[in-house]
Amino acid sequence: MHGDMGGYYEIRVTGPGRTHYRLFCQLDNGTARELAARGFDRPQIAVINGMSKRHLTEFSDREYKKNVRDLGDRYIRTLPRAIAT
Repeated sequence: MHGDMGGYYEIRVTGPGRTHYRLFCQLDNGTARELAARGFDRPQIAVINGMSKRHLTEFSDREYKKNVRDLGDRYIRTLPRAIAT
């Protein structure tokens, strides 16, 4: 992604009724020491959130901020990282 969404990755799927589903992720990478401080032994793909929208609509910057960037910022500030296994 680009602009304010730089550093995020988006997985796109179109479902029934042309509903667009999006999954927003971040790559959690670093040196071996940085990864260990985060509770990892190797780089991770962190799923931040999912959103859906109707065909021919766009997410607003406010939606991206609330539902992706704010959650991504909270994830990055957390040590060790909160993970689901």
